[in-house]
Amino acid sequence: KKIVKALEESGELIKKENYRHKVGTSERTKAVIEPRLSDQWFLKMEELAKPAIKSVLQSDEIQLVPEKFKNTYRHWMENIRDWNISRQLYWGHQIPVYYYGENNKKYVVAESIDKAVELVKKRTGNNNISEVDITQDDDVLDTWFSSWLWPISVFDGINNPDNNDINYYYPTTDLVTGPDIIFFWVSRMIMAGYEFKDSRPFTNVYFTGIVRDKKRRKMSKSLGNSPDALKLID
Repeated sequence: KKIVKALEESGELIKKENYRHKVGTSERTKAVIEPRLSDQWFLKMEELAKPAIKSVLQSDEIQLVPEKFKNTYRHWMENIRDWNISRQLYWGHQIPVYYYGENNKKYVVAESIDKAVELVKKRTGNNNISEVDITQDDDVLDTWFSSWLWPISVFDGINNPDNNDINYYYPTTDLVTGPDIIFFWVSRMIMAGYEFKDSRPFTNVYFTGIVRDKKRRKMSKSLGNSPDALKLID
């Protein structure tokens, strides 16, 4: 607006015209979202998907009930894309990538900053490098990236892979969930199971119905269409 005013005052403005375009806004704050290019981390999915496709679509290892949801599963898994696991948030598991050098072209992947320092020393041959010389990526992992480990991590099966609980409870028998997250959660738990435990995480997946509002939309915090619990209590 200030630029337009300045151009008008100087007599340089040729014309003004209105046009319509879509402006993204934040669900929470209603602030205008400005597009910004940034580097993103992706996980290659094609190989991870193969055992999960086989177990559901080519064998009887995992059953989907009702069976019609195999079509949804097939569509997602046979057309799978690499998974963007970067999220620009202040909470979550920080991506374990550590940069050294003048730009982000030089980096190491490590479980901790101490291990990152050792890797950088080996790579550069510089034993004087310390924690202050490297920086961890600011992004955090996509929430689903944490959730896909649920059947394993709930029994500490990642950090302590041979403990009594994981050996007794994994794999489990039944998962009960909604069909809206077949790909976002169910398929990813299956993929993680074969990748990290070399076996299915469960045998049967039972899909329930979904409670919807008058407009047939799902109940959603972002839509604000969930019942007010306090009003229901009153």
